[in-house]
Amino acid sequence: MTRFGASPDLPRLRGTDAQDSDLKTPLTPLELVLRAFAVHPARTATQHGRQAQSYAELAGRTARLVTLLRDHGLTPGTHALLVSPNTPDALLAFHAVPLAGGVIVPLNPAFSDEALRFLAGHADPVVALVDTACLPRVGERLAQLEIPVLEIGDASGLSARLGGVLPAALELPAALDEDSPISINYTSGTTSDPKGVMVTHRNAFVNLSNLLYHLNLRPGSVYLHALPLAHGNGWGSAWAVTAAGGTHVTLTNEGPEAVRAALRGGAVTHLFASPAILTPLTDTAAPLHLSAPVRLLVAGTSPSPRLLGNLRAQGFEVLHGYGLTETNAVMTVNEGDHLTPQGHPMMYAGQLRVVSEDGGPVPADGFTPGEIVIRGNQVMKGYYKNRAATRRALDGGWLHTGDLAVVHADGRVDILDRASDLLNIGGQSVSSAQIEAVLYRHPSVREAVVVAGHPAPGQTCAVAFVTLHPGAGVRGEELLRFCSPHLPEHALPRRVHLVPELPKTASGKVLKHVLRAQAGENLAPERRAEPVRPTRR
Repeated sequence: MTRFGASPDLPRLRGTDAQDSDLKTPLTPLELVLRAFAVHPARTATQHGRQAQSYAELAGRTARLVTLLRDHGLTPGTHALLVSPNTPDALLAFHAVPLAGGVIVPLNPAFSDEALRFLAGHADPVVALVDTACLPRVGERLAQLEIPVLEIGDASGLSARLGGVLPAALELPAALDEDSPISINYTSGTTSDPKGVMVTHRNAFVNLSNLLYHLNLRPGSVYLHALPLAHGNGWGSAWAVTAAGGTHVTLTNEGPEAVRAALRGGAVTHLFASPAILTPLTDTAAPLHLSAPVRLLVAGTSPSPRLLGNLRAQGFEVLHGYGLTETNAVMTVNEGDHLTPQGHPMMYAGQLRVVSEDGGPVPADGFTPGEIVIRGNQVMKGYYKNRAATRRALDGGWLHTGDLAVVHADGRVDILDRASDLLNIGGQSVSSAQIEAVLYRHPSVREAVVVAGHPAPGQTCAVAFVTLHPGAGVRGEELLRFCSPHLPEHALPRRVHLVPELPKTASGKVLKHVLRAQAGENLAPERRAEPVRPTRR
């Protein structure tokens, strides 16, 4: 009888001399990628506009790109840079680079030119895969570094180049160590203290297993890539969707309207997104109603309860998660009726604690804040070429996140703030998230962010920046009056700035340091509200 995976090249079994180590294979998403290639050849692997490719076609292109990468100097353990928007060629790179034995280093094209050029050198690549549209931004720097470039994307002619090479054998790289990196993901475009998170094969395998379980990814699932693949490997979707035999849908145009249009088509079954992507989908002026349920994982920043409720009303099956790039993206999830607390660790994610300054657990009273610390199989190997930052982050065998949270009686964790964002007003600690939650109760508020202002040396107050839903005419003074019954006097914002938009990072996180700088500009001691213009980046 022929068994799945049988090969005529396997050695003949003799007696019982095999050691346990001989029977183990490394935990890696690549094993499940190879399985998908073998089991689902006729299924649609990628969809980009009207262009689709099957798993058989993806497997063939992957095998040829493995050859091409090796011809360009990629050897086991060396780095391949990827600078590209979400395209089928970018997904191809996520499959081919690790199967060639390399480590993929995706950089977000939304990073500044300066950041891209700096990180291109810091990452020590031996080859770079660059979308044709991104090449003018990094091509000169890569040439200075003498890094060979493979152009990718619709206008690159990559398919013709692949047609001229022989396919490599699709198999796990020889002597693969599950604790070696599969990717290096930079947490931002900063050049001051670069933190390239080394995600191991084991990290990625456990993350993939969690996504398959909690998101119910299956053959035939249709996943919409609304997140940059460079952001935590698309929160692990780059390999998880393939492992499930699902379809990767990439957008020809980026932005909320493209996401809205794709969802209206009715084929999408799964979506991962941050509140920055989702908030425009709930605008009352342009309501979105799904023709079929979409399984949605929300993470990145804490969404308001109203946003989560609106998404549910629109037909999304909402899971609320929490995690960091250092935990290989999402680490906890809340699947119950109470979606605001971020819930419990995912099935295989590991351990999460909320601890006080002395390292002991905080009481499970839903009130006492502490720092989130994490350990488990999704925690990074460390930061690439940054031992000092690695030691600080992994002190005592736990990942110190710098995030503050409270623990509820049932063990669910509720994220409050970064430790640096906690406001000390009149000697009392105030969570900006709690002030924001009150602002979100007002029906006109679309987004709200609270930062510290300093009206005088040694004094601190809360300052709010608010965007409104289209057509809303509320003024800052009205929002202050609305907050007054729900907050103690010391926690009331000193001023509310009404702004057309909030400054954000490439991954959709609000740039609070920009808002803090604006909060300090001409902050008068009396409480009043005036509109200001946000800084654009």
